[in-house]
Amino acid sequence: MKLPSTSRPLNILFLYSRLPLPMTRGDELTVAHLLEFLHARGHKIDFYTLDVADRPMTTKQRAWLESRCSYLRIDHQGRWQRLRGILSGLLQARPLQISYFVNKQQIQAAQQALNDTSYDLAYAYYIRSAEALRLAVGRDIISGPKPKPTSFLALQLSQTLNTERLASTTRRWFERLVFSFESRLIRRYEARIWQHFSRTVLIGEKDLEAIKRACLETGAPPITNFVFGPHGVDVEQFKPRHHIKNRDFVVTMTGVMRYPPNIQAALWFIDEIWPRVKQAIPEATFQLVGRDPVPALCQWDGVNGITVTGTVDDPADYMASATVCVAPIRAAAGLQNKLLEYLAMARPVVATPIANHGIGATHEQELLLAENPQDFADSIVEILRDPDRGKTLGQAGRQFIETNWTWEAHFLRLEQSFYAAADERFEAPSTAASTTHNLRQEAASS
Repeated sequence: MKLPSTSRPLNILFLYSRLPLPMTRGDELTVAHLLEFLHARGHKIDFYTLDVADRPMTTKQRAWLESRCSYLRIDHQGRWQRLRGILSGLLQARPLQISYFVNKQQIQAAQQALNDTSYDLAYAYYIRSAEALRLAVGRDIISGPKPKPTSFLALQLSQTLNTERLASTTRRWFERLVFSFESRLIRRYEARIWQHFSRTVLIGEKDLEAIKRACLETGAPPITNFVFGPHGVDVEQFKPRHHIKNRDFVVTMTGVMRYPPNIQAALWFIDEIWPRVKQAIPEATFQLVGRDPVPALCQWDGVNGITVTGTVDDPADYMASATVCVAPIRAAAGLQNKLLEYLAMARPVVATPIANHGIGATHEQELLLAENPQDFADSIVEILRDPDRGKTLGQAGRQFIETNWTWEAHFLRLEQSFYAAADERFEAPSTAASTTHNLRQEAASS
């Protein structure tokens, strides 16, 4: 990122639950870009993260990460540590996705760093790092003095909303049981964890509404310390590739194909939507592009005009060659990176309204939205039969992204939230006490 240095650099402790490189997931993508932004702005970052997949970074990837951070610590989260965490979490009624990432070495190292170093900001990305920062900081801003440094928990999406949708849309009874169980645990956890931090970062209104509802349903005070911090898209990496020829009647979906919402979306598309498209346009083909496709998806490779590619060098090349890209997501929260990428590449898009939540592209102007299988299929057929219509949508989508969804624009707003929260540390004691009192009053009256 080419950005001017800030006149007010911050000393930041950054906690995360996975290696950010290679960028194979949405959260890894966001963390890598946030590290790049903070480095470009001149902030000092001590980065504490976990290796949970036994997938070491390449020498080049590690060198990049070390060049962006003043200090890098990677703790291994092995299989037995993950299992012990889950068993311990069950005894404490803690969500599975929290327990899976609890690492005592990371927590102790973060505590030591906070004791030894004067940080302006302690930042935990995703709910999976919430326990590490909560235990390291060890204070509750609602019931006691504000912690030093200022602490941010980037919940981003509401996992309450995410697990509820997964439970309601999954096909397998066992998965439905697991997601329903996790949903109850995460609802109670999300309703309370925000109270331990100075600020809670959320992507958008839908996620805020879900957490407010969780607070109400569990008897917790309503969340009051939220700021919005959506992520963006790299408009240089994802831009029209005019050297790649668009193919006729090609429908494309991209994503990590081991991720449950993507699996559900792809199977729904294949079962409910694709036969309707093929009936209208027999020569149409569908390419499902993404790493680690599960067997339930692999079995469709070569059937009824469907190609399941598995891992490819650059999914954007497949987007560029498509006649239309689709985001048939039915169970997810937060922002859909794939939708941002399609729009940035000026591809015509058909998506569900859920996929567009938080992004706000306009139906029939920048993309087409459809909720039921017939409408979704009809929208695809409309674009396949009218390439000029698709081109118009794609150009409008690219302009929408350039105006609203660059990484730099969102991160600069997040940086202002850092400064505003850090400034509260220097309030007079009476002012700080008044702020805490007001938070309590707001919670009691809501």
